Amino acid sequence: MEVSLMGLAGMGWIAKSLTAAAELGLADHLDGTPMTAEELAKQTGTHPETLEALLRILSALGVFRRDDAGVYRNSALSDQLRDDHPQSMRHYVMLSGGLYADTFTALTHTLRTGESAFRHLHGTRIYEYLEQRPAEADLYDKAMADLARPVAAALAGTYDFGAVRSVLDVGGNSGELLKGLLTAHPHLTGTCLDRPDVCARATAELAASDRENLAERLAYQPGDFLRKVPAGSDLYTVKNVLHNWNHEHSVVILGRIREAMERTDADRPAARRAQLLVIEPLIETDLDWMRVLFQMVVCEDGTRGRTDEVQRAQIAEAGLDVLDTLRLPTGHTAHICAAAH
Repeated sequence: MEVSLMGLAGMGWIAKSLTAAAELGLADHLDGTPMTAEELAKQTGTHPETLEALLRILSALGVFRRDDAGVYRNSALSDQLRDDHPQSMRHYVMLSGGLYADTFTALTHTLRTGESAFRHLHGTRIYEYLEQRPAEADLYDKAMADLARPVAAALAGTYDFGAVRSVLDVGGNSGELLKGLLTAHPHLTGTCLDRPDVCARATAELAASDRENLAERLAYQPGDFLRKVPAGSDLYTVKNVLHNWNHEHSVVILGRIREAMERTDADRPAARRAQLLVIEPLIETDLDWMRVLFQMVVCEDGTRGRTDEVQRAQIAEAGLDVLDTLRLPTGHTAHICAAAH
């Protein structure tokens, strides 16, 4: 598709169209059952001609496939809009094209002031906003699980978990990273530290649909990682968390983890010192600045993207040493850290 100003200006319409497709569950309806737009409209309670227009543009972009008879079926992209796809991105698409995209309507405020557009619109940070809106919080949890699944799979096969018995994920939301690690490595136990409302939803969800029988090995710990992180784990992880916080808060979070590691190390030989994995997508290409802009608009005031150099400086400021670095196929960098001596 040729790039033009008209085309670029219409990308917001495409994002909203993709979001609507996710909300309506079109990919779930088409799974194994190709349909015309009229047939699919009957299944979804939508207007046939409008649905045809949406399907035509999304098919032109490769999201769905349309044959000469006007029958639609899933493509590799729309398969990931299915709820039951192992690498589903349905909920992230809904979050990105919904709350996140709506926040960008106040982008000019951030450009003029450098302040968070989210706070400008809602008067608070996104986490406090979600605490008051259970339906949106549930969508956010599921969207974060969508993002965590491929990272868990990549990390499970990259980091050496041989000497690890317990993992604590700081700000781990619904525990999807831990679920992936515990499934791949049955000798592990995991604890997910997050806000009380997140832990309550995650605990209920795990009890209701524990297909992997992880409930005995996965626990949720309500808490505030800006204040204290529990000690006693062999490995700590903090994934896609720091980029939601400004420099000062990021150093505080890392410092609280370092304090927990020091309490853990006090009763252990040097060979068994606790480690921390700081897992983040860093600024490496020009396209990564889209994520930086997102952080400035949606996250708290003062949040910025980080290069590898800046990330290492924050880790050092928090009293941690970088022992090694892993590059994950998901585009994340994992700094393996220990408490500095």
